[in-house]
Amino acid sequence: MTAETTLHGLQQQLSSIATPFSQDYLKTIRTVLIQKTLGPPSNLALPADAATTFFTQLLATVNDPAISQPHRALAAETVSVWLIRTRAHDSLRAPFPAALGKLGDVFLAHFDDATSLLAKALKDLLANVLALATRLGVAEEVLDSLATKGLAGVSVGEGRKGAYYALDLAVRKGVGAASVFERAGGAQKLVRRLLANLVDRDRAPSIGKLVVGLLKARRKELGDGKGEQEWMHIWEAPLRDAMRSEELRHRVVTYVLLGVMGLSAECFRIFLEGFGLDQHGNLKDMGDSDLGALLCCLKAGKELGFVGEIGDADATAPTTTKAPTIRLQPDLVTPLLGHAYAHIRLSAFNLVIQSTSITRPFTHEALALLESALPPLFVESDAETRDQIIGGLRSLIERLAQSTYSCEKELRNVQLKLRSGHRPSKDDIHNMIQLDSRIRDASNFCESYINFLETLLWPGANYQRCIMGLRAMSFLIRSGVDASLAESTFSALPGNGSIASDGEPFKKGVFKWPAFSQKFRVFTPGIKTLLLEVMSNAFEDVRIMSSELLRFDIRWDKSILIPFLERGMKAMNESGRLRDSDGVARTVSLIFDLVKRGDIFFEEGEMIRGSPIGQGHIGIVTWLLGVIEKDYLAMASEDLSRAVRERPVHGLFESLGMVLRGVYRTNLSEESVQLQKEVHERVFRTCEEIWRLTKAPLCFQSPEGYVPSEMDEEDEDMNTQTLMSYSWRAVKESSELLGLMLGEAPLPTLNSMDFERGGNLLLQQLGDIRHRGAFSAVAPSFAALCTRCFKSTDSALEELPKTWLANNLDSIMEKSSVITRRSAGLPSLIVGVLASEPNPDRPLLSSTFARLLEIATLPAAVSKDGDKVDLPQVHALNCIKFLFTDARVSQVVVPYIGVGLEVAVSCFGSEVWAIRNCGVMLFTSLTNRLFGLRKSRNDYHSNFTTRSFFEKYAAVRSVLLNNLQEKVGGLERGEASSVEMVYPALSLIARMEVDPEYEGMEEFRGLVLECMRSRIWKVREMAARAYTALVGPGQVLNVIAELMAVGTEKQNVLHGNLCAVRALLERRVGQAVLEEVEPGSVWKSIGGVFQETFDCLVVRNRSAVTKAVMMHILTAHAVDILGDADHAGLAECIGSYILRCDVSEECNQSSVIGRSFLKEHLVSFHLTYTRLLQHAPDQFSEALNGLLLCADEEINLYTVNFILALEKLPEMTTVSKETMRQQLWNMVANHQWDLVVARALTLLHRWYTEYDDCVDGLTDMTDAVASLMAMVRTPRTEPIKEASLSLLGPLIAKIPAEKREEPLRTLLAELSKFSQEEPFTTRLAALTCLASLAPLLKLSGEPDESLISSYVLLFDFLNDDDDEIRLAASRIAKTVLPGEQILLLPQVAARNLTLALRRAFPTSQILLREAMERVTGVRGDISAAAARTAWEQATKRDTILFRREKQNLWVDTKEVVQVWGLVAQLLVARGGSVEGLKDWLEAAKECVGSMEGRDEPGGLKSEEEVAVFVERVEIVGRICG
Repeated sequence: MTAETTLHGLQQQLSSIATPFSQDYLKTIRTVLIQKTLGPPSNLALPADAATTFFTQLLATVNDPAISQPHRALAAETVSVWLIRTRAHDSLRAPFPAALGKLGDVFLAHFDDATSLLAKALKDLLANVLALATRLGVAEEVLDSLATKGLAGVSVGEGRKGAYYALDLAVRKGVGAASVFERAGGAQKLVRRLLANLVDRDRAPSIGKLVVGLLKARRKELGDGKGEQEWMHIWEAPLRDAMRSEELRHRVVTYVLLGVMGLSAECFRIFLEGFGLDQHGNLKDMGDSDLGALLCCLKAGKELGFVGEIGDADATAPTTTKAPTIRLQPDLVTPLLGHAYAHIRLSAFNLVIQSTSITRPFTHEALALLESALPPLFVESDAETRDQIIGGLRSLIERLAQSTYSCEKELRNVQLKLRSGHRPSKDDIHNMIQLDSRIRDASNFCESYINFLETLLWPGANYQRCIMGLRAMSFLIRSGVDASLAESTFSALPGNGSIASDGEPFKKGVFKWPAFSQKFRVFTPGIKTLLLEVMSNAFEDVRIMSSELLRFDIRWDKSILIPFLERGMKAMNESGRLRDSDGVARTVSLIFDLVKRGDIFFEEGEMIRGSPIGQGHIGIVTWLLGVIEKDYLAMASEDLSRAVRERPVHGLFESLGMVLRGVYRTNLSEESVQLQKEVHERVFRTCEEIWRLTKAPLCFQSPEGYVPSEMDEEDEDMNTQTLMSYSWRAVKESSELLGLMLGEAPLPTLNSMDFERGGNLLLQQLGDIRHRGAFSAVAPSFAALCTRCFKSTDSALEELPKTWLANNLDSIMEKSSVITRRSAGLPSLIVGVLASEPNPDRPLLSSTFARLLEIATLPAAVSKDGDKVDLPQVHALNCIKFLFTDARVSQVVVPYIGVGLEVAVSCFGSEVWAIRNCGVMLFTSLTNRLFGLRKSRNDYHSNFTTRSFFEKYAAVRSVLLNNLQEKVGGLERGEASSVEMVYPALSLIARMEVDPEYEGMEEFRGLVLECMRSRIWKVREMAARAYTALVGPGQVLNVIAELMAVGTEKQNVLHGNLCAVRALLERRVGQAVLEEVEPGSVWKSIGGVFQETFDCLVVRNRSAVTKAVMMHILTAHAVDILGDADHAGLAECIGSYILRCDVSEECNQSSVIGRSFLKEHLVSFHLTYTRLLQHAPDQFSEALNGLLLCADEEINLYTVNFILALEKLPEMTTVSKETMRQQLWNMVANHQWDLVVARALTLLHRWYTEYDDCVDGLTDMTDAVASLMAMVRTPRTEPIKEASLSLLGPLIAKIPAEKREEPLRTLLAELSKFSQEEPFTTRLAALTCLASLAPLLKLSGEPDESLISSYVLLFDFLNDDDDEIRLAASRIAKTVLPGEQILLLPQVAARNLTLALRRAFPTSQILLREAMERVTGVRGDISAAAARTAWEQATKRDTILFRREKQNLWVDTKEVVQVWGLVAQLLVARGGSVEGLKDWLEAAKECVGSMEGRDEPGGLKSEEEVAVFVERVEIVGRICG
């Protein structure tokens, strides 16, 4: 046994071993501790003193702050082994129990920032500490100490993760929960604090575990079930408050709710009663505030088995389960599924579909509820919510499949039992009936579901409905519900084909369905037609998904597809729009795939659009090339203008690309090699030809202004925009085709010359094109080509990208005078090569960056007059910037960030503006990458301290410092180059956090202070922000005192200092407050400084600018300043100043420069402190009136703005309110500044809305209404019109009922003019006006028929294109609709409104007339002529390339026609007249009957206007009987 293999030997070496122990030495110690020796002497024998000394140094290693986390983990593991070995070796116990407490401190000190490796080692260490404490009989003391220290850690800020873990462990190991609660100052207090700390995502799991552990332990201490009331008192109120918090709710549900509620079903029931829900599932109060919390609780209760299924009776529940505590009622969930807030709708939906068992069948009531809930779920605007709904729909389909299959299986078992001769019991018969009913309900739901999905694809449906319908249909198809598609679905899905344990092929995502799936069909004729049509939808992802879904169908007819393709090509040729061309491409690709898999085939000699199509899938390729060559390119060569109008070629290039991608995925034969070679040659020729034709406009110095010589200036369909669109789309698609061919074609079909030929063409396009969209489209193709070359085993091909790169780096120097547009495609070209480099060491990147750096730092050649000659530096800088911003290489260029910053900063000092500008752009891109995008101009949050930043990028510090030293002096001389260098440099420093111990910033301090004295305002402001990076929390009070000690003699110096004080108060004082020893001492000190300088900087200061900044500081921190009794002296100074200060005179006595700035801040200062310090009730209102009466217009404006900015209007006496109201009306009537008038009107609206006792005399109100109406009809400005419109609502609502009829009718007539064609602000003003009238519009009792126009207007607002307007309209609908308790989704509210109108006005001819006009789409005379005119407009094709899309993309026109059709049907049934409607119907039927190919895919009915017209005809037909 050697010395190195015994602990004693290692201990003797300690004098020569440094602390902390190295990792190798720790491994040696651990090895010795683990080794087992046979017989004495033990290799672990140590004297007590030696053991203690050895362990002390080992403990010091674990605690050393400088070691790495892996090093600390190894040390912790070594200590753990020592603790474990104490069981068998008494000599190792010498350091204990004294050291056990220190080991607990190790855990608490290092657990929070630990990686997973260290965290595991620390957890094991703590467990071993407790095990040893138990053996030594000191477990109680150790646990008590751990609980005390853990509780202390929990109480600091948001708590420490290690403290939460330690406290939870202590409670689980026996420390009483009551004891912990007592030490924390009360059980409820601790629980509330812990729940509040759940806001921290990283700590939330530990906090949740601790809360549940504490409450579980306390319940056990009270006696399970005996002290429930006392136990609930601990957590009920804190948990309910946390559940009401939107910020906390999700984490409470995830980490706390299930653990707490699962302890007691009775407590769960009582807890829900606090939200207004009784055990029968009835809600006492439908307020919105608690609904989200309630639904989350119900969901948790359902998981625990405390909440039953909707409509579930005792008989249907499994006999093994207990009856649920709460039963859900359909009346509770139904309205919530149509709630205006998405999270409530989603929670209600999940509540219905969730179950403790996936094989538990849905009840009839639940499926009926889901069927009614589907439409609101498919109109979500938020993408994240749509994803959550799709996840819920997947769960719904899965449970539907599993439960119905289980029911069918159980039904077969019962039937088999009966067929075997057993006599059926009542339970058997009941069970059979119930199982059969469940299967039938599921089958009916599936049929209804697919029919509903079909309605979502209707022509004109908005994006939300289309994409949700397609995603839902995709999952339905993949689920296997259509058994006829199951095999093809299975083969089309990725990740399938492996063999399961039972020997059957594994089908991912395909469920087992009952027998009804054999007859169920997803691809009905209607759905197939709509899927084909939405391949030309305006949205790309809709087009992509529809084309993917169509490939799942196995039943196809060529006679439908070919006419559809021809109609698509006709539409593409007429419009040239992307949606039409992409639709053609996807149709061709679909036909290709169908031919390839044998679903359809073409005979020899068959023609499409006059061109022959060959046999097999390769025949599609040759047909496409023939059409492009002989029709499209031939016309372009002959007459480009005509081709632009009639033969846009980009769609066919896209088609060819999609088809070739499919060709390349087929097996290669000798025959196909030759065919593909021929195809590739033709592709080359077409790409070269289209480049020849479009090169001129794309390479013109100003591409958007290029006019070909042959263009007819009087041709309305042909202009520079149309030509540019044709050109860049053609080059985009042709270059993508070329990139696909060179990147994916089998190598036997290409040769080295092909790669060089294609590369040269792409290089020419990237180098010459000036149109940004065009060269951006070419770049990916070039990158794909480079990738293919680098992967090639042919050395010649592998060298091609390097050659291209070298040549184009040289072109920076050669073409430096002609490359424009941010260096055009040159950066894309360079990055395309570098992104493809396969060598992980990136030698090309290194050499390229070095070359670009070399060019960027060349001295600029400047002419005598200072203009540029050639500036290759500009293009090198643009390329460097592109390297840092392009996602493909953003990670591999990280090592060059420091050099990039260095070169960017060095450019600030250039004499050439273009180089300085490029340096600023490079600098901005790098700082945004390092620090993130700022959320606001005052956001300077950073993860970098000054030390960490400059230690990481040391060279940047030197360049920054040198440039500042060189340029700061030029600021006083007003040199533009100095400003352009200094400002961004200061902004970089301002983005960093202070490190008070870092001495490297001292050299910057004097320079920053010098900049704070600059005569340039913006430089002073930025220098002030940068100065905060030089001042730590402990220094801030002294620095503020120094900065404010400057007098008013040098105003620039004072302004810079005050800006710095403002920045320090915003950024650093809050940190100082957290570190203060005596509470309130920081603000006490600051208040003292303000008091000392108040007279100098405010009272006697005559500079408008610095006085305004000082007042801004005092106003922004008024509450902190006056919140301490020690600030009485400052309050007295301010109060005295306010009492004797005349705002107008004070401003006039100040400097002219900055006077307007002073007025704004002086008004705010004056009113803020008057309000906080007022000694008399009317002091604030008198100050307001005085400022409103002031002759200065700006003071009037800032006063009104101050009041409007208040969250709530101030409390005043009735007299004061009346005086101010009169003053505001005087301003409206007499003020000359329109902006003041508009703001006064806005304030009056709040005045009449918030002050209930603000009622004018009848005469005054009538005159005011007339005046406002005149402002609406003939407004001076739009803001005045909108403010007047908003004010009319509350004003008329206050007129006595007997005098209100006439002004109300006049207002409603005016409001009806504000349709959806008006600007958003005008529509919002009209809606605001309507909201004030909502109490008068309630549809209860006997509503006034003259108000119908207001309900119609509300209906339009509920279908507005803007989310904000729709939601506001829903709030009005909640007031108007009888019995409505919750805020409904606008779509649901609109439908409910029409139903309520039918009931309220069952015989109204006014309502019938409105319904007829909305159903027919005719305003005015409903006649045969109107029908024919509408048909002509609907069938007129819009072929304008850049057409204006319809105004409202939200409204579902078909649904609007349907709901008003229902209104009209009821009113006609009650005797309403249909005069003129029958004539309209007959004429409309004739028009529809004349439509050719009405139901064919891509026919006229696929146009939204035509489809709407057909729907109108069907609805009117039902109305007329």
